[in-house]
Amino acid sequence: MKITTMGMAAAAWLLTIGLAAAAPAPDSKHVSRAKEYIDDEQWSRAIVELQAAVADPKEANRGEALFWLAYSQHQAGDEAAALQSIATLERTAPSSRWVRLGWSLRIEIAQALRRDDVLLVMGSVPPPPPPVPATPPVHPVAAGRAGMPPRPAAPGFGAPVPAAPAPPPTPPVPPGTTPAAAPPAPVPAAPPQMVYVRPAARGRGTAASAPVAIPVPPNADIWLPSSPWSTFDMTLRVQALSSLVDTHAEKAIPLLREIALDPNNPDEARQAVIVLGQSKRPDAQRTVVDAARQGAEPVRLAAVSQLGRFEGPMVASELMQVYTTSTGLPRLRRQVVTSLGERADNAALMHIVTSESEATVRDYAIFMLGRTGARDELRTLYVQAPRVSRPAVLNALLKVKDDDELIRIARTEQDGLLRMRARSQLRVLGTPKALKFLEENP
Repeated sequence: MKITTMGMAAAAWLLTIGLAAAAPAPDSKHVSRAKEYIDDEQWSRAIVELQAAVADPKEANRGEALFWLAYSQHQAGDEAAALQSIATLERTAPSSRWVRLGWSLRIEIAQALRRDDVLLVMGSVPPPPPPVPATPPVHPVAAGRAGMPPRPAAPGFGAPVPAAPAPPPTPPVPPGTTPAAAPPAPVPAAPPQMVYVRPAARGRGTAASAPVAIPVPPNADIWLPSSPWSTFDMTLRVQALSSLVDTHAEKAIPLLREIALDPNNPDEARQAVIVLGQSKRPDAQRTVVDAARQGAEPVRLAAVSQLGRFEGPMVASELMQVYTTSTGLPRLRRQVVTSLGERADNAALMHIVTSESEATVRDYAIFMLGRTGARDELRTLYVQAPRVSRPAVLNALLKVKDDDELIRIARTEQDGLLRMRARSQLRVLGTPKALKFLEENP
């Protein structure tokens, strides 16, 4: 059987990264019963069945059983056992599709325990190993000078370093005494291991940010995987950083910005934009604005959607700038209209209606004016809008319940189809004034 529900406590990120796509082979008896217990949130019974499945050498879905064992242990509150099960999954089935879900579960555990140090490392990119410096070739002229005395150094450059003074002689030890042992030299403390991440510079004239120092957490072997870091993709990085935007903004936001403005990974960039859009910090919101201006269309759509929820007088101008630079992208323009409608910016919506040549975008802006209750603007638009958009204006007038304007149109409109449509809207509206007009003008 396949799991039909994840339970109330199931992590949303597990679904986001494709749990449904990881459909296993036919379940064994133990795994099938365990999934029924998981559906009912009976974690202790599920753990017993999954432990039996893992111990069975004939179990075909051992990787899946280990993941669900870790998940059930996490839901039961035994985080140490859950981490151990994830490590076993990585060690015994490194190529299993369930390893990536184990990563996501490990992040969820770190978030539940507020292990921000672990999450910062998971959200960063480990640096590549430093290159081995090559031995520089010896220039022929330099080789010919071998054995010659060195030239005197110019003042201030390459001056010979004076030799250190010789230590004072050790006084003789009197006969019959044992020399005192010298105190041991102090051992300098080992500096903490660090991961240094330099977010890439984005945008014209933008300088690269300073490297972000991320200390490797203690007991890293418990938290960090035995599988290669290459299996830890950007979606998981965004998940790890999502809870750190406010608590560790100085480190998390530059890392999320790097992902959000990456033109090669639009899906992950979109997720990073959504996370940044929940923050009220200026640097996070600035990244959302930059993403709205550039990148693939899905990223810009997500950024414009987040922009509509921001506060401040400059948001409308930012949205209109995106609108004017999105020629040939009707979906993006409709998203700008949606965000302007959420802000009830009727002036901007009127500008779009009167200037937009794409009928679907223009009619959608009229619809949003109806949602904002813009009666005066709609009355003006019925006269100014192209005839093809007048039915959209009639729909919007019904939305704002403007029976006076609908009656005027039904009485004076020369176009029979539009006149009949106005009467139909009055019939649906059903106000006393509308019904009286229809009765007197059959």
